[in-house]
Amino acid sequence: MAKEPIQISRDKERNITLDAERLRARGLAIIQELSGHVWTDYNLHDPGVTMLEQLCYAITDLAYKTDFPIEEILADERGQINPVAHSFFNKAEILSTRPVTVKDYCKLVLDQVSEVENIWIEAVSPVYTAGASKGIYRVMVQPCDTLSEGPDKLIADVRNCLLRNRNLGENFEEIIVLTPQHISVKTEILVDGHQNVKETVAYICNAIEHVIHPPVRFLSEAELLVLGYSTEDIYTGPLPARGFIPDSDLQKRASQIDPADLVKAISMISGVLQVKFLYISSDGSDYSGKPLQVLPGYYPYINIEDNKNDIGIYSDQFEHYAKDGVFWNTYERIREVKKRHYTGQQRGLADNSLKAPYRNISQYYSLQNYFPGIYGTGEEGIAESEPAVRKAQVKQLKAYLLFFEQLLANYLAQLGNMESFFAADGTATYFAQGLFDVPRVAPLLRDTYMEALTNAVESQVTFEERKNKILDHLLARFNITLIKYPVTLYDKLYGGTNVIRWKADILQHLPTVASGRVQSFNYLDDFAQSGIVSGYQQWLGKLLHINNNNGQPLTNVFKQEHVAMKVNPYAHTPVTKELHIGGEKFRMTDNVPDDQQYFFGHQPISILKYGVDAANYRVVADTGEDHYLVLYKEPAQHTWQAVAKHQQKSAAVNAQHDMIRHLQQLSISSEGFYVVEHTLLKPLFKTSAFGFNIKGAGDQLLLEQRYYMTFEEREKIMASLMENNWQELSYEEMFNQLSTWCRIYAYNDGVATPVTTVDFSQPAHREAAEQAMFNLALNIGQLQKKTTLYYPRIEYTIKMANGKLLPESFFKFGLTIVFPSWPARFQYTEFRNFAEELIKENTPAHYNIRFKWLGVAAMHTFEDSYYPWLEGLKDYFSSGSPVIATDRLIDLIA
Repeated sequence: MAKEPIQISRDKERNITLDAERLRARGLAIIQELSGHVWTDYNLHDPGVTMLEQLCYAITDLAYKTDFPIEEILADERGQINPVAHSFFNKAEILSTRPVTVKDYCKLVLDQVSEVENIWIEAVSPVYTAGASKGIYRVMVQPCDTLSEGPDKLIADVRNCLLRNRNLGENFEEIIVLTPQHISVKTEILVDGHQNVKETVAYICNAIEHVIHPPVRFLSEAELLVLGYSTEDIYTGPLPARGFIPDSDLQKRASQIDPADLVKAISMISGVLQVKFLYISSDGSDYSGKPLQVLPGYYPYINIEDNKNDIGIYSDQFEHYAKDGVFWNTYERIREVKKRHYTGQQRGLADNSLKAPYRNISQYYSLQNYFPGIYGTGEEGIAESEPAVRKAQVKQLKAYLLFFEQLLANYLAQLGNMESFFAADGTATYFAQGLFDVPRVAPLLRDTYMEALTNAVESQVTFEERKNKILDHLLARFNITLIKYPVTLYDKLYGGTNVIRWKADILQHLPTVASGRVQSFNYLDDFAQSGIVSGYQQWLGKLLHINNNNGQPLTNVFKQEHVAMKVNPYAHTPVTKELHIGGEKFRMTDNVPDDQQYFFGHQPISILKYGVDAANYRVVADTGEDHYLVLYKEPAQHTWQAVAKHQQKSAAVNAQHDMIRHLQQLSISSEGFYVVEHTLLKPLFKTSAFGFNIKGAGDQLLLEQRYYMTFEEREKIMASLMENNWQELSYEEMFNQLSTWCRIYAYNDGVATPVTTVDFSQPAHREAAEQAMFNLALNIGQLQKKTTLYYPRIEYTIKMANGKLLPESFFKFGLTIVFPSWPARFQYTEFRNFAEELIKENTPAHYNIRFKWLGVAAMHTFEDSYYPWLEGLKDYFSSGSPVIATDRLIDLIA
């Protein structure tokens, strides 16, 4: 079916706001409908029609300006569009993120650590025991050819780079610097003698080098665009400094070198006619045409300058000696071009998207200038000789027209203030401008005109409603919806904030907080100086309006000297008495020294919740004692307590205000939370701490390890256990194999007995052992078929330094979030439930989260273990030094 041609319609309807004639017709129709028989003449000489025509013309001017391209509306006098005011983030800010995938981390290290030639990051993925290994990565580094320092310095640089960008629940436990496995090549190649042989040989050598250890290139944005990459794909992941690395350059680590791959690469070079043969060797003597295996801990490497390489070049049956100065210059040039280590990021090609011609959109030209001269509304006015009545009529008409003109001028003011309209701050959302350019308008305007106009445009309620909607729109551009409950509760209890400032703050810091929202902290940092800087905690802190970076323990607020807080120097027993004031009876205890600022006494921690509410206080005059008392009582209490006593009422009122502010500050200063990543609590894989057992029906223990072993040792044992066909072995053979590294249990009347040694020649010993072997072989067979749901099952355990056994699942993407329970906001059950749900929604779904709400004493105990544990992590993951606080911390959260 042929496609219908696209045509431009001649009869396309024009927007009515741009068509003065249609506006005039519409206006006349409305006038006739409303005025009925009052007007009888709608011809041009009618003053009403004249004013309608001028108004229609002015509306078309508004529509014309509104129809400007949006970039011209937003441009300022310099032709620039302010990106901050409009929440426009450049592509480098808003598209790039902290590293998330393995490839992201590889690109990050290659970009930031110059002495790394290539890197491979592999998840520790055993076949059988996957619990404790989740989130753990093994890093293998190929150093550059010109490594200036030893491997220890390179390992430290790579570790620092990775840990600065470590994600939640992940860790890089082992970093290995690979050793070069030298490869030598022996080959004879027939080339075209009519071409530049030396250049051809240079390309051949470069191709050989690329196959054996291919370099990683750094490309510019322009080059990737030419290659077909989209902008969002280019800026995915961390933002580089040296250049963009295409995913295709991040190849899997080579396990072998195949001569066929070398032959294929050489044959594709222009000028190569035939590869007669090609052999490779790892010792420079034993050459072979078979693939060569790369040894564990090594990477393949070839040095073209090595004399062990025998590269014969022939043309027309003549051998060429090409490795002279010209060859080496050409080879090095090609090598540098292919490696592309010099590109530089070249972030942002010439970007003119935030530039546009400036249009003075706000400027309003009065429609009174267009009225016929007889009306007297223009600059020329009317003659001085006109009677006073005529002059009054002109002023009356001009004043009447001002009502319409104010709407027109305000429209343009609104259009010209889009920068302020979208600003993420407290700028107004409705705008107006004065009509001072209207001809001869001064006598018609009062001195309070602009003040009244401004107040009439936007009330505080309207401003808050509209600004909230604007900020919601700006956040919705980034798929972010905020729930204001934590901020409204904060403002109610503590004051000093509002929802608009909260949303604006998140929007202004969006590139930073959003890109690192699953980023964890770097445990190599000095926490005493910088606090625990975690992108995950920063993001959750923004959402919950918590501003504490845990630079010091939360319980420290109770250890500080507070100037306004007085300790009662007297030890006498509180006096209980009644006061009758204004028909209200106060039963109270009085244990406050005279003229003290205020005295808390012994109050429950709930004073932080109820003590910030002025409704729980009374300032009363104790006439018998000639002083004023500040009384405090929680809603559930029956007796008021005097918390301040002053001679002057003003001093007592000030004491109440100071006490409330002091309690508010105590809560604010102690609001925060800790994130404990279970991955960091796990013993190192090289530690002998990993075990397992097999349980059958009824939770009967059938088999367990004899001793705890390293992670890899246990994996080998599990592989042997699950891959053998035990039912084909005799019971004696099965027992002899298993008993070397396992403890086997037999059951007699439901009682488990370990089977240690068995003499299969003795029937009394053999029967029980054979029954145990039969049962065990049957259960292992079911496990191998993976057909069971509950039993039999394998339980993997980890033994901590203090001997405590933990299921391995405890460390599998486990998080414990520890909150203080005493701040006023945190004492509300609704807030606790909200906080827990919000954290779950903003945490990747595969994490298992536990919540702990601790009182002051319990939090103090927790912090006494948490901070030493943090400090110990530095040495633990670098040298294996044990962290004593780990076991105490686990006892508190497990």
